[in-house]
Amino acid sequence: MFKKKTTRVKNRSDRKLHLQVSSPRIVFFQSIRALQGMIKLVAVLIIVGIGVYLGGRAIRDHFVNNEEFLLRELSLETNGYLTYERVVEIGEINLNGTIFEVDIDELEQKLMDRPEVVTATVERKMPGKIEVKLQERVPVAWVSCRQLGLAGRNPLSGILMDEDGVVFQCQGDLWNVAKDLPVFELPEAEEGAFQLGEKMNHKEAERALSLLNLINSKLGEEADWTVSRITVLNFHSMMVTSTDHVDATFDMYDHERQLSDLLDARRHARETGRELAWINLLPRHNIPGGFKGENGAE
Repeated sequence: MFKKKTTRVKNRSDRKLHLQVSSPRIVFFQSIRALQGMIKLVAVLIIVGIGVYLGGRAIRDHFVNNEEFLLRELSLETNGYLTYERVVEIGEINLNGTIFEVDIDELEQKLMDRPEVVTATVERKMPGKIEVKLQERVPVAWVSCRQLGLAGRNPLSGILMDEDGVVFQCQGDLWNVAKDLPVFELPEAEEGAFQLGEKMNHKEAERALSLLNLINSKLGEEADWTVSRITVLNFHSMMVTSTDHVDATFDMYDHERQLSDLLDARRHARETGRELAWINLLPRHNIPGGFKGENGAE
């Protein structure tokens, strides 16, 4: 049997009609609902913020104001001359406060900002200790230059340098160590040649420092004389005056040979019962010199 196929035709009345209705009243209520949502969100954020603030304050009070963490010991380890009192002053440390009142990062930075400090480490040790470790620059000489207004062995208008040629000021207890150090006398220097905390930029002073470092390494601590002053005479020579008043003229280079000649001349003078007064070390042979008490030498 054949089935009769029928086709269903949708009537227009079955079709769905999608309308977007908009009116000022509907927009108003939608805005109100959105505003209410935003207010709720802001309220939640405020409550969370207050909670975080109060929680942080409670934690801070627990540590910063807790007598269990009172600062009982401030230890200082250094190879230089910054004192305990000076570190307290630099860091503005409240010795009656707790260890958490000390901002160790800030204290480290303040110490590192000082030209005489090479490295600084500050650590907080529970329950009541702050530990400060410093590596300082050890001064070896003063810089004196009238053109720049620098005076040797003067803590107010003088500057020091370490064995690497980095310059820094003489402050506090450093004067007790530096007051007898050698002085580099320079006839002239350009502005900026000696910037605090930086390596000097002065050729003749660099040669003087090289010579001083060599003399210090050869003499040792038991020598009966040291360098008192190195005066730059010109672009090719300088005079070394020792603490026993011997003037020795050196070239800017060839210091190993010249120092050896000086030590030989001193040894010869001592063995013959005389005292060396002056010597010109520039010649390699027939080196001129004089002894104290002879030919007006003093």
